[in-house]
Amino acid sequence: MPNGLFLSIEGIDGSGKSTQLDLLTARLEAAGIPFLINREPGGSTVGRQIREILLNPENPVSPVAELLLYFANRAQNVDEQIRPALAAGTLVISDRYTDSTLAYQGAARGLGQALVRNLHEIACRGTEPALTVYLRVSPAVSAERLSAQKKDRLEAEGPGFHARVYEAYEALAAAYPTRMVAIDGDREASLIAGDIWRIVNERWSARD
Repeated sequence: MPNGLFLSIEGIDGSGKSTQLDLLTARLEAAGIPFLINREPGGSTVGRQIREILLNPENPVSPVAELLLYFANRAQNVDEQIRPALAAGTLVISDRYTDSTLAYQGAARGLGQALVRNLHEIACRGTEPALTVYLRVSPAVSAERLSAQKKDRLEAEGPGFHARVYEAYEALAAAYPTRMVAIDGDREASLIAGDIWRIVNERWSARD
């Protein structure tokens, strides 16, 4: 049986990840490619309960508790969903993974990259995406897109917070140019979707 493939998709809030995942899902179904979408926070039954805690604006979650909850969710998803799907030869696409934690909690919350990476080793145990699609949009574009919608607890953070998240993503993209493919997210959705499909299809076809 051919190996599965683990990809992630990243970007600041308002980058268009949800739209692009919907478009990608339709193309994967049409192509007959077996896939699993892992959403963070969320995914598993346990993860969905953690998601409600993390994103509810009424919950005063401390930064350290926030960090640990994200990794609790991730550890559960790795064991329950991601590893079994990869072993079965499935394409796994994670809507956020540890890059998000490095950007949001490590950088924007000021908890530090070293702490996030140490927890990643504990929770993920070597389960790493082979490719990360980074949807690049500026904080200004993000703010404009989010202005007309109801915001979750993280989306409701101030502009300084989201600027730090953006800067952290840019640093990650510069540090890992082979794994992280930056795509201009400030374009028509169909153009972005075409780029993502080309990249994903090429990687899936070339997997070991």
